[in-house]
Amino acid sequence: MDPLLVVIALTVLLAVFSLVVGIRASRRSAMEQRLDSFRSDQHKVVAAVEEGPVLRQQRSYSGVPVLSAFIGQFRGSEQLAVNLERAGVPLRVGEYYLIRYGMAVVFLAVPFIFSRGVFAFILAIGAAALGYSLPAIWLGSKKGARTKRMNAQMVEMLGMVANSLKSGYGLMQSFEFASKQLDAPLATELKRMIRDANLGMAGEDALAAMGERIDSADLDMVLTAINIQRSVGGNLAEILESVSYTMRERERIRGEIMTLTSQQQMTGIIIGGLPVGMGLLFLLINPDYMGLLFTTMAGRIMLVLAVGLEFLGAISMKKILAIDI
Repeated sequence: MDPLLVVIALTVLLAVFSLVVGIRASRRSAMEQRLDSFRSDQHKVVAAVEEGPVLRQQRSYSGVPVLSAFIGQFRGSEQLAVNLERAGVPLRVGEYYLIRYGMAVVFLAVPFIFSRGVFAFILAIGAAALGYSLPAIWLGSKKGARTKRMNAQMVEMLGMVANSLKSGYGLMQSFEFASKQLDAPLATELKRMIRDANLGMAGEDALAAMGERIDSADLDMVLTAINIQRSVGGNLAEILESVSYTMRERERIRGEIMTLTSQQQMTGIIIGGLPVGMGLLFLLINPDYMGLLFTTMAGRIMLVLAVGLEFLGAISMKKILAIDI
């Protein structure tokens, strides 16, 4: 049997199963809404108090209600929605899943265009896994870059807030002043936090929601200092200046470490790219000699092992040079 037909059949079967489960989940959700209309508002208020402060509204995981109800059943959907917010990616969870599965299907079909057989099937499985992982890698890089930009703006923001507090402004007024002076992305998060506070959310809850969206160790330090000051008292401006000094010293140490490890990073890039460059050079000089890697089973196995070892080497170098401060 053709492996491509098997893969297509499994994909169609999975799509039909997901549609049926989503329709059933949507029906259960509609029934729960009808039952809730007969309950008294007092029970809803008591339940809200028992659950504690609500930091965010009910999310919509997809523009299609059926898919939104189906995706909401998975445990990782809420965390994925938070990660999309932290990365600043204007996508819903359903759209993100659609991109991942779409890339997996495209990468799965590419090897069968050039050849058929057991090796093509194995290569298609690996390519599908790669296509499925690429959006997650891109999302992680976007999240890390956005958090890094906000950490770089944090010291300037603390200086503005501390000076505003010394001038007699309140805490929220100081954050509002800083949001007008700073650039995105930190200014965007500050304005969102101030909007939540203006719409009735408690100041502590608005700050906690901002900390959850940003997920920065530096911001957690700032929020912890603010919470401690509100509990035991003290001069908040001086506390924020002390936190700002600590963060400034951490940035200075990070810069020194990057300077000291830059040579090792460049060495890793050169060593990792040397086999690829030499392989392309030999492919141009003598295509018949290098063609054995693609036409024979032993060459294909060696090529797959080489790519895997290159990937493991890159991860090892990244872990060795990742020094946390």
